[in-house]
Amino acid sequence: MANVGVVFGSNAGDAQKVAEYIGAKFNSDIVDAKELCVDFLNAHDKLIFVASTHKVGELQNDFKAKLDLISSFDFSGKTLALVGVGGSVKHPDDFNSGLAEFLPAIKGAKLIGETPVDEEYKFNKSNAIVDGKFIGLITDVKVSDAWMKRADAWVEQIKGEF
Repeated sequence: MANVGVVFGSNAGDAQKVAEYIGAKFNSDIVDAKELCVDFLNAHDKLIFVASTHKVGELQNDFKAKLDLISSFDFSGKTLALVGVGGSVKHPDDFNSGLAEFLPAIKGAKLIGETPVDEEYKFNKSNAIVDGKFIGLITDVKVSDAWMKRADAWVEQIKGEF
């Protein structure tokens, strides 16, 4: 399995916690979105972006500040998986919606890791749902510790594509 690069954007530390947990499963290089640069993207053919949603359904600020860099990068030949960290109870009307802001920016990437919309989290709306599925792993670390089991199953799901 190729070296996996994990990038996280976190304000309160939840996305970093999830990124470190998942990154350990792949023995990944992990970087804060604040430090994301073209060299990091070039150095990894397999990438995982772990981002929380803030304000009203917006991508986490550090990742948002890097969207121009991400949009200008050619992800051709790269495999990318997305992880959303959000609050289903506190933000039921935009649960992990910020994750969708990556979609127009990751041109050329092979996007993997979609997950079913299930009953684990109760919410009203999420822009991270495309064609009836979440565009990546969706977590809410505040609701329960079951996010780790969810993450473990997702890691097993994507390992074959990484």
